[in-house]
Amino acid sequence: MTNIIAVFLGGGVGSLLRWIACSRLPAHWGTLTVNILGAFLIGILYQYIYLHSGFKQELKLLLMTGVLGGFTTFSTYLLDFVTLVYKGQFGEAGFYLITSIIIGVMFLIAGIKIVNWVS
Repeated sequence: MTNIIAVFLGGGVGSLLRWIACSRLPAHWGTLTVNILGAFLIGILYQYIYLHSGFKQELKLLLMTGVLGGFTTFSTYLLDFVTLVYKGQFGEAGFYLITSIIIGVMFLIAGIKIVNWVS
């Protein structure tokens, strides 16, 4: 139950921080800023946790899954890609990177078209 609360609270904080950043910057620049900052922060946090084995699971969930997950899922996407590269799984990493973008855009467009068709 503590893990659930940690993710829930962190997600709220991260989402609020994303909203603040995006409301202060014009158009897509807020999203770009959040994505780049989130990628930087998850890199720092991931490596810090890796080097410090005593890091509590609840705190990891609060910060990585909660705050940074609420702030931007782009950071998690990039971390997954880099983790595959570090493991030497280059084919899977490339497939994951490209497929996520292409299929993601296709599904976004499909969602828009479905709503336009139904409306």
